[in-house]
Amino acid sequence: MKPEGADSVLVVGAGVIGLACALRIAREGRRVILVDRDEPGRGTSFGNAGHIATEQVFPLASPEVVRGSLRYLLDRESPLRIRPAYALAILPWLARFAWASRPAGFARGTEAIKSLQRTAAADLVELLGMAGAPGLIHLDGNLMLVERAESVAVAKAEIARVAEHGVRAEWLPAADVKSIAPELAAPIEGAWRFAGTGHVDDPYAVSRALAEALRAAGGEIVQAEIVAIEGDGAAFAARGSDGRTLHASNVLLSCGAFSKPLAAQLGYRVPLDTERGYHVTLPGAFPSFRVPISSFERKVIMTPMTAGLRMTGTVELGGLRLPPDPYRFAMLERHLKALVPSMPAQGMTTWMGYRPSLPDHLPVMGRAPDGRNVFFAFGHQHLGLTLSGVTARIIAAEVARRDPGIDLRPFSPARF
Repeated sequence: MKPEGADSVLVVGAGVIGLACALRIAREGRRVILVDRDEPGRGTSFGNAGHIATEQVFPLASPEVVRGSLRYLLDRESPLRIRPAYALAILPWLARFAWASRPAGFARGTEAIKSLQRTAAADLVELLGMAGAPGLIHLDGNLMLVERAESVAVAKAEIARVAEHGVRAEWLPAADVKSIAPELAAPIEGAWRFAGTGHVDDPYAVSRALAEALRAAGGEIVQAEIVAIEGDGAAFAARGSDGRTLHASNVLLSCGAFSKPLAAQLGYRVPLDTERGYHVTLPGAFPSFRVPISSFERKVIMTPMTAGLRMTGTVELGGLRLPPDPYRFAMLERHLKALVPSMPAQGMTTWMGYRPSLPDHLPVMGRAPDGRNVFFAFGHQHLGLTLSGVTARIIAAEVARRDPGIDLRPFSPARF
């Protein structure tokens, strides 16, 4: 088995994480082959909220979520929903989730996420500069609405918790919020305005820019589904479903929620599942507000984009095979109409994608613990876009055997 060049890197997965890593590696002079069964950016990365969520430092695996698990199971309106048809299949994952949610595990997870969030925004700005698309990102903050008076104290306590971890937010009274977003019709008490966060104009435009920059840097993009990877640690062969075989001296696995089978072939069994995410987009809606706006009570977020106004929300545990639940789309549409009823809804589009998620809510990242030229970058749950820049910087350093400047032990596949 011969690699095609001593510095060749095969990147499996062309979502925003794979694209970002491939570009940074290629710009360091290595031959990069990026392969995916879809066109770059057409999978889960296509439909995210576009929010640069650096304020999110707590893992979903938390004592609060575990305490409310029965309510989540029974309430169809819950922002965290388990599909009944998938309940048995997800039980082992949920057991690990509950274990990771213990106070000590939650504290470790928080510190691990903070270590990535510390430079996430700056790394993403740098990445989009490399891609020749610095104008796609806006770090103007975001608003979190509080709609009911009885929620103010709870929201204030949550803001105080994240403030202890360096997240900055200021309270805006209702009048100030309405001046920023006059389209808001729902009664509100006010909103928290976060600093240092932001959004992109269009997540798919980000992926396209990264793909074009990768080609310009000499990278090759192949559309094929990889079904098998084998190698001796310094030379790898990846076989596609079309019978084609790709060779490289390094392999990076970054195919999101579909990474589990290939990770096992590379020697690591990971309890990967998916948080299915939904969105609705109003292609003719261009509100005056220019920052993402979320609702504390509704657990949804709407982002102004060049493609229109997009609302995303809810986490559904339902695996990779069940069809979308139409009720989730209807729920998002209902929230959108309640918040901004004046926005034109003609031509509304819907979408569902698969956020890759591990039970402790941390990604798998870095070189394989056994020292082979095998690298991992998957499992970023709903922070893929936010953490794409910092992940790319870390993986490029790992491939080059440089110090990544961060403790990668919390993200090792061996932790399971």
